[in-house]
Amino acid sequence: MVQPIFEGFSVSHVAILDGATSAEDFLLTTGTDIYGVRSGALDPDVGQFDNEGDDFILSSWYWLNFATLTVTSGYISLTTLAAITGKTISSSGAGANQKFGFDLWHEDMFNIAPKPVVIRVPSKDSDGAVRRLDIVLYKCQFGPVTFSGPAYKTGMEVSYTGRALASTKDESGVSFADGKKRVGKVISGPAI
Repeated sequence: MVQPIFEGFSVSHVAILDGATSAEDFLLTTGTDIYGVRSGALDPDVGQFDNEGDDFILSSWYWLNFATLTVTSGYISLTTLAAITGKTISSSGAGANQKFGFDLWHEDMFNIAPKPVVIRVPSKDSDGAVRRLDIVLYKCQFGPVTFSGPAYKTGMEVSYTGRALASTKDESGVSFADGKKRVGKVISGPAI
């Protein structure tokens, strides 16, 4: 029997979803995955208020403002950049002479509609059964991509950063029955 306790390893995929397909049905080979992920982080920005009275903290209140997603890759995927920014890839020539182009930091690339994202991590349950762990973010607003390097032995890295925001709809655009906002979900499923 599979256990609901699991561990995750390194990130294997991060994909930008199309907003109409569920994470479970989305194929990570559609060209919108961030190829060659080296690292990934999901960092929540939380707020807190302490209700004080009679020189004591009587209660505490917590909330989530957003979560910052940062993914670093060793490859630049123009298809992924197009999915994040809404801009198109230009191409010319054919065969070995084909060239691809993409505007870098064009003024129309910023503040476009948020996209759902899935982060896939190989995992195992507490009994050692091989699983997969998907972290699905319903609404991620991406900022400009950044580059570091090129550096000796590590090459050039591209970083994708976005804010995972609260949403009243899931990754396929379906409204939640309870009408309450959430940032995403965690799915432990069979290994693919």
